[in-house]
Amino acid sequence: MAYLSANLSGTIKCASELPWAQGDIVLYRQNMKRVYLDEPQTSQEAFVETLGALDLARTTTTVNGYLAVDAKNKPADLESALVIIKNAKDMSSMSNVFRKEFDYSTEIDKDVMIYTFEYRFSTIN
Repeated sequence: MAYLSANLSGTIKCASELPWAQGDIVLYRQNMKRVYLDEPQTSQEAFVETLGALDLARTTTTVNGYLAVDAKNKPADLESALVIIKNAKDMSSMSNVFRKEFDYSTEIDKDVMIYTFEYRFSTIN
């Protein structure tokens, strides 16, 4: 989040308030041109199972994010903001990360374009 806050300096900025929803109202639709990040979610699965007591597990931390913009009047800096959002995965300060992944999808709802993105960081324990 620090990377996004520091680098999104145009019309698209990083929101600091959490959660990204209040009841049935999603804040990224109400406060367009603001990137909202959800709380990190962690999952663990067996990665390498051995005959001894030294099993290795992969821990994956997932962070979802949201950005909404006017579909008819997209901000001029939208493309550069999407590059910054994508590059945030490489700026993670998490230690021992062996895999950093990023995906996003777009959806148009009425006159709002919604970008939903997901960061995944995997470590071995």
